[in-house]
Amino acid sequence: MSSLTTEGLCRNFGGLTAVSNVNLRVSSGEIRALIGPNGAGKSTLLNLLAGTLTPSSGRIMLGAEDITRLAVHERARRGINRSYQVVNLFAELTCREVLQLAIQRDLPMRTWLTKAGSAQLVQLADEALEAAGLREVADEESIRISHGLQKHLEIALALANDSRVLLLDEPMAGMSARERTDLREHLRKLAGQRTIVFVEHDMDIVMSLADSVTVMHNGSVIAEGTPDEVRRSADAQSAYLGSGH
Repeated sequence: MSSLTTEGLCRNFGGLTAVSNVNLRVSSGEIRALIGPNGAGKSTLLNLLAGTLTPSSGRIMLGAEDITRLAVHERARRGINRSYQVVNLFAELTCREVLQLAIQRDLPMRTWLTKAGSAQLVQLADEALEAAGLREVADEESIRISHGLQKHLEIALALANDSRVLLLDEPMAGMSARERTDLREHLRKLAGQRTIVFVEHDMDIVMSLADSVTVMHNGSVIAEGTPDEVRRSADAQSAYLGSGH
């Protein structure tokens, strides 16, 4: 695990400031929710943390290391992995094969091309499937399983390489109530084992899952604290929550 910190983080697109002077402090093992109205800068901030966007100014720290200018693959090597709003899996590959492909990333070719190495890949993939509750669909084509199970598989992929930080962009999007509950419980099991930052619009999920919540509006952080503290925040209520949360 590792803490994740931003200092004065900004991202401009021409004359538009999408993220403005964000100072984020996510402790090791914490589950942090990012919430706010559409266009608040939440996904842009997540992309800055993941490395798919570079900051206009400011810096990002993983533990004591400055990772501001590291590419996506370099951050992945350091244990930062993410999921996306739209699940992208590999057609014609089973769930087990998709996970094997992910696990191969950190193994030298001479290892996974041997008979023993191939057997190890299968074992590691099966262990990841078991942990994600996907053992029963191990041999099914990854794009043919339900949307909810695909989300579980995507998270299993992000965790396959001993990730320290998990970045999730609207993990509950498109799920049924039962699927959202199942995924929430799965993420709860990871609490304390991984640092998790997630963007989500389902406030019931946010308030029942997150250790702390950051509220963004117009690119800036306007409120932060525990779920109860954010519920009571006048700024959060005015910009996003209203009086119903």
